Amino acid sequence: MRIALWTLLLFGLAVAIVLTARLDQGYVVIVYPPWRIETSFMLATLLATLLFLVAYVSVRLVRVALRLPGEVKSWRAERNKRKADDTLCRATAALIAGDAETARELADQVLAGEALPLAALLAARAALDAGDRAAARRYLATAQPSSGQLEHARERLAQQAGETP
Repeated sequence: MRIALWTLLLFGLAVAIVLTARLDQGYVVIVYPPWRIETSFMLATLLATLLFLVAYVSVRLVRVALRLPGEVKSWRAERNKRKADDTLCRATAALIAGDAETARELADQVLAGEALPLAALLAARAALDAGDRAAARRYLATAQPSSGQLEHARERLAQQAGETP
């Protein structure tokens, strides 16, 4: 329905322009020494409209081009965050499945990109499950959780690793 209305509007606009052009009795003189241009009023209006459209499209293209680096940067950051979240989910699944070595490797991948407290706690838990208390202490030293639940988990892991919180 919208397409039909837009088509009808476009045809109506074309008819209005043709009827106005038939009644055109005026002319426009543009003088820029030493040149002088004399043209019909309708042609001058058409040229002015085209000049406005070209300027408008040019300004829009420049704005898009100037905004592009920031959008690419935010897109890459979002993509890296999604990858880290996916890796963290796979590490959690591996730990739940009892594969501490894989969980630790995946948590290390996340920690290499971003220092997430949950990844450090997950790596510490995996190290404890593998029997490596020294590595668990190192992971716990890097974990600085801001949430109460994560802090409680850190304290319990620290107790299991033989460290006083």
